[in-house]
Amino acid sequence: MMIPDLSTAEPKELAPVLLAAIQRLGQLGRTAAVEVAALVDDQDADFEEAASWIADIAAGELRD
Repeated sequence: MMIPDLSTAEPKELAPVLLAAIQRLGQLGRTAAVEVAALVDDQDADFEEAASWIADIAAGELRD
């Protein structure tokens, strides 16, 4: 998937890309997290929403 395609990606297309990116972020650790944090605006409601969903997933609270 190309970056321009992210704005129109459907959940089934986006989920594996997001999972791979999150796993890679975990492998790279704090340095990578700091890079992401530098891109996030403090008032980014979409990011806050996504972070909440990811926290739910990580806690095992979101299963189909």
